[in-house]
Amino acid sequence: MTDAKIVELESDSSTRSILACPLQISVIDPDGRLWPQLQSELQSSQLQLRRLSEQEALPKPGRQVLLLVDHPMISMVYDELERRSAQSPPVIVVGDPSHTALMRRSMRLGAVDFLPFEYQPAELWSALTRVADKLAASARLAPVTVVVNGKPGSGASFICANLGYALSQTDDDDKVLLVDANLHYGSLADYLNVHDKQGSLASGMLRATEMDAMALSGMVSPARERLDVLPSLPPSLTEHYVPTAKSCSQLMYLLRSQYQQVVVDLSRGPESWNLPVLECADHVLVVMQQSLSALRETMYLLKRLRHELGIPKGRIILLINRYDKRKDLTLKKIEQTTEITHILTLLNDFTLAENCTDLGKLVVEIEKKHKLVKVFEDIVDEIKPQDAAAVTKPGLLKRWFGQG
Repeated sequence: MTDAKIVELESDSSTRSILACPLQISVIDPDGRLWPQLQSELQSSQLQLRRLSEQEALPKPGRQVLLLVDHPMISMVYDELERRSAQSPPVIVVGDPSHTALMRRSMRLGAVDFLPFEYQPAELWSALTRVADKLAASARLAPVTVVVNGKPGSGASFICANLGYALSQTDDDDKVLLVDANLHYGSLADYLNVHDKQGSLASGMLRATEMDAMALSGMVSPARERLDVLPSLPPSLTEHYVPTAKSCSQLMYLLRSQYQQVVVDLSRGPESWNLPVLECADHVLVVMQQSLSALRETMYLLKRLRHELGIPKGRIILLINRYDKRKDLTLKKIEQTTEITHILTLLNDFTLAENCTDLGKLVVEIEKKHKLVKVFEDIVDEIKPQDAAAVTKPGLLKRWFGQG
C-alpha cells in the first residue's frame, strides 16, 4: 500500500489517535495563509496553539513544536535554526514541494516532516504523533492512580491521603504527589494538616503552558517526607474561571515528569475538564460502601468509565470501604454485578477515621499497627509494578546448588 493511500484512508477516519504527550505548537505564518485552517484542524485537549511573528524569539526544546509556513520573510528563521542546531525544537515545514532548495534546507534542519501547502490533515497529525511519541519515549512519566467515589461520601479523600503516604514509604525513595481535583470543596490538604498552601490545582492549570519544574516546586505544598500535595483552593464567587481539558492535560504531563508517583483525588467523579486525568491513569481505584444504593451509583460510574471513556476493567480496582462480612451484600454478589474481579476491602473503623480527619493525621500516625495500615500497604503492592528481577531471583538453596 502506498503512502498516499494510507493518508487517504486516515483522512477518511473521523477519529484521531491520542498523542503520547501534550504539545505546544508555535506557528510562524507571516501572511496568515494557513493560520485559520490550523486553528480549525488542531482542536485538541492535548495541543496548545500560538502564532509567532518572524521577529519573536524561537521556542526552546521541550514540549514545543515549531511549524513553519514557508514565506520569503522567514529566511532569517531558517538561518537561526541552522545556527542553533541541537538546541532547536522539532520543526515541521509547510511549503512548495517543487522548491528543491527549501526541501534540502529542511533536511539540513532535521525537520520532522515537509508538507505541501495543500496537505491532508492526517499528514500533519501523523507528524505530530511522531514528535509526541519521541518526546514521551525520552521522558520518564510517573504512573497515575486515580481514587474516585462510586457514591459521594464513600471515603475517597481519606483513602487517597493514606495511600499517598504508603507509596512514599516504599524502599526506592519515590517522591509522591497528591492532587486534589475537587476544585470547589477539596479537603485533601486538611486530611494532611497542611495549612500553608502555596498554590492550587486551579492556578496550576491557569499557568500550565508557561510553568517549568522550578515554578511547580513553588506551587505544591510539602505534606510529609517525600510527599507533596497540590491542594484545591475554591475560587472567589466573583471569578469566572472555567477549567479546560487542554490545561489539565498540559499540567498532568508536567506533574508526571517531576514525580515518581501521582495520586489524584477525583472524589466528584469524571467531568469534561478532568478526562485527561482518567486517560493517563494506570489504575482507577473506585471506592464504594457495602449497600445497594452505593452499588447502584457505582454501577453507573463503572459504565461511564468502561463504555464512555474506554477504560478496560483490568485497570479498575474496586475498594469496599467499611466492609462487614456479615452483611447480605457479599463480595461475590458485588463481583457478579460489577464484573470487576479486582476487589479489595477496608474494614470498618469509623472512630479511627473520624479522629484522623479531626486531627489532620494519617492512620499510621495514630496507630502504627492498625489493620488499616496493612491494607494500604497491600494496595501499594497491587498498584506498584514489581521489579521483574526481584520476582525471578533464585532462592538460597538453588543458589547454593547452582540450579538458579
